[in-house]
Amino acid sequence: MEFCIGFTILGSNIKSASKVMKTGNGKMGRPISFDKDAALEAAMLLFWERGFEGTSMADLTHAMGLSPSSIYAAFGDKHALFQLAAKRYMEIRAQYAVTALEEPTLERFLRALFDNTVAFLGSKGHPSSCFTLTGAISCGVDVEPAKVLMKEMRLQNEAAIKARLLKARRAGEFPKEENVDDYTRYLSSLLSGLAIQAANGSTRAELKRTAEVALRHLGIER
Repeated sequence: MEFCIGFTILGSNIKSASKVMKTGNGKMGRPISFDKDAALEAAMLLFWERGFEGTSMADLTHAMGLSPSSIYAAFGDKHALFQLAAKRYMEIRAQYAVTALEEPTLERFLRALFDNTVAFLGSKGHPSSCFTLTGAISCGVDVEPAKVLMKEMRLQNEAAIKARLLKARRAGEFPKEENVDDYTRYLSSLLSGLAIQAANGSTRAELKRTAEVALRHLGIER
């Protein structure tokens, strides 16, 4: 099950990509060769930091080290590139919560979920906050497809949490009288709130203390 709030850093698996381009007369041009994974990583980090609308093609060409025509040939237009960047975030950076989902008890799942979120948000080497929150914060019409994609990713997060709560209910750990949908939205709100606090500049220690308050209100003590 995929989860999209945070990430686990995986070992490098970058390969050189080569793509044959057609010239204007329909003949095959010279192949272009570049580090496609590294270029996509650079685009993902830029979208993560500035959002879809806040990232220009000039910004992307500079960060990726490619010309606009090379970006289009390898990844498509800006919307297509954003989708690929979001997919990369999901498959590589958003894997930290999988370990939480696999915890054997509800209490350990909730502890791991908050601990891993704090660890992710407090890590260096990537933008603060969450790609699914910062990726499409805008009011422009052109950004609507990006907003829809981010919404879908956030709903997948909630679906993963709900599925884990239902598993806990079947195990007798989650009260039958508790509304699973409401509890899921509550947890999602708490996690998103941590991401907002990280974007506001909260330190890892501050995020950890905030998470501890949330866990206490959830009935979980260390």
